[in-house]
Amino acid sequence: MNAYSQDILSQPEALREALDHYPLAALEPILRGLNEQAFDRILMAGMGASFNAAYPAYLQLARLPIPVLMINAAELLHSLESLISARTLLWLNSQSGHSVELVRLLEQVQTRPPACILASVNDQASPLAQAADICLPIYAGAEATVSTKTYSNMLAVNTLAATQLSGGNATAALAELQAAAAAMAGYLDDWQQHVHTLDSLLGDFENLFILGRGVSMSSVWNGALICKEAAKCAFEGMHAADFRHGPLELAQPGFTALVLAGSPATAGLNRELALDIAEYGGRSLWVDSVPDPQLPTVLLPKTSELARPLVEILPLQMLTLLMAGRKNIQAGQFRHISKITTKE
Repeated sequence: MNAYSQDILSQPEALREALDHYPLAALEPILRGLNEQAFDRILMAGMGASFNAAYPAYLQLARLPIPVLMINAAELLHSLESLISARTLLWLNSQSGHSVELVRLLEQVQTRPPACILASVNDQASPLAQAADICLPIYAGAEATVSTKTYSNMLAVNTLAATQLSGGNATAALAELQAAAAAMAGYLDDWQQHVHTLDSLLGDFENLFILGRGVSMSSVWNGALICKEAAKCAFEGMHAADFRHGPLELAQPGFTALVLAGSPATAGLNRELALDIAEYGGRSLWVDSVPDPQLPTVLLPKTSELARPLVEILPLQMLTLLMAGRKNIQAGQFRHISKITTKE
């Protein structure tokens, strides 16, 4: 057990802290602005895990009658700055609030500010938190290296905020996320068995992809990211539909895909892809809350669909522990980077 492992296990407690302190009234000015048509667009931006964690919220916000864009903060800073208008709701996500792209973006918009800056951030004393018109703290506490509880808390807080802004029932959503925290705790109580089971299911392989679609893309992208950071494994995360447009040629003995079932509306498409990979000689592991009759299944704790991304990341965190163990390295130990990225 090192600091990274401890951070993984502390996610349910950190999530409860964020949910207990979620400021339901904080978004009232933005809700009024939306009702009064004060905004011409919503731009969401971030980097790394903070960007990944915002994706389910982005899909929720897309229901609104104004354009909603989710943009890499570096691209917004250097190539797409003209998208920020005087009527823009600019929603910036950064766990530290010190990431270099976000800090420079804040400097850039001082000369032509957007209508409102909304920030989801862990450090309430950070430049981002101080510059924001409205701040949504994620209350994740200190974190050693790789994003674990900051990712989960960012995802949950953004999901709640997007539920409010898109006209959903925030109280009901809060209850669903609280139930997810309990489900996460139950899963993590038996984390060593989950690592062992995953080890048996995976066996030996040459290449590994993580595939999904919809809200599961937050887990796909962040799962691939933390495998690189925490276990030094160059696993790729890709949209399941994109995988059919070329990369399916990789399917052969030695190729393995973790396929996230995701939303019931598109789970059938993902399952057909998993079966095709197996038919072509690869290996497919199905990631869902119920066992599949034809595919070896990595089981998730059962949650509501709103909370599914919170539990989807758990077996991918177990994957980092497994692969670090196979390589005989310390999981989550940085070699070339630091917790806060201060260089572009």
